[in-house]
Amino acid sequence: MNIAALRKAQELCEFCPKMCRFSCPVSEATARESLTPWGKVSLAALSLGRPEGPAAMAFAGCTGCHRCAVYCAHDNDVPAILYAARASAVRSGVAPAAWTELPARFSLRGHGEKEDLAAMRASLPKSEGAALLFAGCDALALDGEEARDALFVARQLGAPLGLAPENALCCGLKLLEGGHPELAEAHGTRVRSAMAGRKPLHLVFLQPGCAGFVQERWPLPQGSQVEHITSYLARALAAVPERSRPPPLEGGAVFHDPCALARDLQELTAPRALLAAALRGEVREPPRSGLDTSCCGAAGLLRETMPEVALQLARERRAELGEEMVTSSPACAAALGAAEVVSLLKRWLAQ
Repeated sequence: MNIAALRKAQELCEFCPKMCRFSCPVSEATARESLTPWGKVSLAALSLGRPEGPAAMAFAGCTGCHRCAVYCAHDNDVPAILYAARASAVRSGVAPAAWTELPARFSLRGHGEKEDLAAMRASLPKSEGAALLFAGCDALALDGEEARDALFVARQLGAPLGLAPENALCCGLKLLEGGHPELAEAHGTRVRSAMAGRKPLHLVFLQPGCAGFVQERWPLPQGSQVEHITSYLARALAAVPERSRPPPLEGGAVFHDPCALARDLQELTAPRALLAAALRGEVREPPRSGLDTSCCGAAGLLRETMPEVALQLARERRAELGEEMVTSSPACAAALGAAEVVSLLKRWLAQ
């Protein structure tokens, strides 16, 4: 979002009658006016690019879920405004450590996690395919099992995936979330250079937020394709005759739409189609699903800056989902203790 568009969106939000206030998971959990979309954007405007510590923590109260945009008459991109405000907090020296520690880790390791993601990436099985699986930092930090499952499932469905290069450990989204937009751009340039020999690129992501970030911000060669793993696998499954598929697994599931998958990528059909094929039982919908899905608190660096609020969001979402939770995001699965669509497909196809 350019500066003029950012300023216009900020003004529209600042003088709005707060019609979206109920939609923010953070303000809903904390019942604080300063953490409503209106409150956070107003603080950003009043700070004039020189926020103090309390304002910086208000900017932290956003998961980037874009639920507020669903109810915004102007379709304002509130996360973009708040990520720009986080950058002003970094420049002013009042940002929380969770943001300021990221550049050093990225410079040293090529990602922002504390785990050794390079070793985890090296443990993944060799695989060849025209499309490249970009496992991402969230999946690799969780022992890489979902990446292994994705490679297995893709191969079983006749659409094998290759692996993104060894230094493609993270797309850089967390740098943007932590108030370092220039570093996020530079990191993306370095990662893309490792894939320069492949034109056009077909990248498949496990984390939907990363797919959305790359779609929006990476200048890829003409004809390139970026998609989520469920979109890729659903297309592959559609080419497999039903008589050639194993019998469905017993039981059903309740599906949690990751915010980025539903609202950023607009992918509502693929994960449900995969679950319907793999399960004999019903795939149930929670009260808030699809474009209205409720955030579990896994994104936007909320777990690092407001851990208690993030845990509360996860608890409330678990209560709403009930038993047999399934989702399609490594971060959401970890926050909720839910199963992954890809891992469930592995169980189905491994029969």
